[in-house]
Amino acid sequence: MGDKLGKMVNKFFLSLTLIFCSVISSTNEINFQRIDGLSKEISIDTEAQIYTLLGSKNNIELKEVKIAKPTRDSLKLLKLLTPRDKYAIRVLDNKNKEIMLIGIGNPFYIHADHIGYEDRYVFGGYIETELNLPLSIDTKASKIILLSQDEFGLKEIKRLDLN
Repeated sequence: MGDKLGKMVNKFFLSLTLIFCSVISSTNEINFQRIDGLSKEISIDTEAQIYTLLGSKNNIELKEVKIAKPTRDSLKLLKLLTPRDKYAIRVLDNKNKEIMLIGIGNPFYIHADHIGYEDRYVFGGYIETELNLPLSIDTKASKIILLSQDEFGLKEIKRLDLN
């Protein structure tokens, strides 16, 4: 009896997995919708404002703003803030109302394992990196803020005025 039940459970999970995989493969487009619902969706098929930011652990600078179709990598940047994110980006409008708060992980630290340094606990360092932040065309952003997160909450590192 136990053997038949085990086979039945395995078949059930296999069919559930196949259904889940078919649903995932049919949605090959990544979309991001603002919480307030005022903007259009951002996808790889529609043009958006792309803010190119040059950042480090202590600073962030605006390199350029362009209108273009976002890449899949830039859309991956648009995710909710989680406790694992060391850094975050907050976007404000001209009334200092929050448009977006996203977690960006720790893009400013590079970790590398190197032969001959196995006895070291950490082998890596902080770098400057470029982030492409896509916002919908109708978004009126006036400030971009780089934040750091620790166990006590969010702390502002640098505020960029876009106007």
